[in-house]
Amino acid sequence: MQPIIFVGGAPRSGTTVTHALLCTSDRTNAYHPEISFVRPLFNAYSVGMQNWTPHTSAFFKDTLDFNAHMRVSVLHSLDHISETQGNPEILCVKDPLLTPLFYWVHHLLGDQVRLVTVVRNPYNVVRSRQEVIEKTGRAFTVRDAEKTANEYMRSYAHIDAESLHDVLFIIRYEDLMEVDTIEKLRQFTGCNDISPDKVWPEKSMPTEAGAENPWFSPKYHNPINTESRLDPLGNEFRAVVDRICAPMMARFGYAQEPQ
Repeated sequence: MQPIIFVGGAPRSGTTVTHALLCTSDRTNAYHPEISFVRPLFNAYSVGMQNWTPHTSAFFKDTLDFNAHMRVSVLHSLDHISETQGNPEILCVKDPLLTPLFYWVHHLLGDQVRLVTVVRNPYNVVRSRQEVIEKTGRAFTVRDAEKTANEYMRSYAHIDAESLHDVLFIIRYEDLMEVDTIEKLRQFTGCNDISPDKVWPEKSMPTEAGAENPWFSPKYHNPINTESRLDPLGNEFRAVVDRICAPMMARFGYAQEPQ
């Protein structure tokens, strides 16, 4: 199996455009949808390892045996994905909901993987989720904001794992178009021909298909633009973000806005 780049981050944090950017390299595959069907396999490995003594140890001689068992299933699926994508030199995939399992992705597959994690201002992440929910015809509530903010924090629980130090690259969505960021991304992935000028070459997403999908963004299949296209998050929801996401905001330079 070739090297694999996993792109992750909280939902609505910019994982799609980051994946599309990495897919501009001739060493990777073309942009494709999320590999959500593989996520349960990594979750099974995580559950099995975290419940080793009470449960999993009854079925395997040791944790290495369990690791080998799960690798077969995961690599079978990843090999299939690679084949459908033309067997690129480097397989580049994404699924934001896989991000909380990034520690276990590496634990299972080792240094074959590179983990690119996108961080975005949580005000904008929650505001974007508000748009998604309202597109479905339902009002966005404080409870929704709390759920989204907590999901945001869970998405980045892996970033301080010592074992990921050499395989993890953290990028701020707001810095995606910075020359220094692009160069560091090239060095980390080994894809020296990554270029924002080549993003979304297919431009094939029909407008009507996007309108039917509440998760679709008008930014998809257009030149990269990291500016927020939505009006600011409301005060009651900002208060939720301030309460839950304060550690990440301080760490990545996102100032809390006055209410």
